[in-house]
Amino acid sequence: MTFVLLLALWLAAFMCHAVLWSARYKLPAPGPGGQRLARMMRSGLPLVALGLAVGIQGPVTGLLSWFAALSLGGLLAASLLAMRDRLTDRP
Repeated sequence: MTFVLLLALWLAAFMCHAVLWSARYKLPAPGPGGQRLARMMRSGLPLVALGLAVGIQGPVTGLLSWFAALSLGGLLAASLLAMRDRLTDRP
């Protein structure tokens, strides 16, 4: 269950990164409040995930699961953005 939570935190952090680079990922630009929130979440969520992983699973296993969630979260975020592009490009 911890890994699923870590994965969700990393996925949210990657999607906040995509929102901040909205022109690159063809997303609507957020307002000034949305940019501030996305910046805070992009930097804060991985730290929360690291603290959670190390606190629950111990230093070695927690760090390994944190990196595994990082990798899988990046793949999921990229897949979601790619699927969004494919679905919006349909005639």
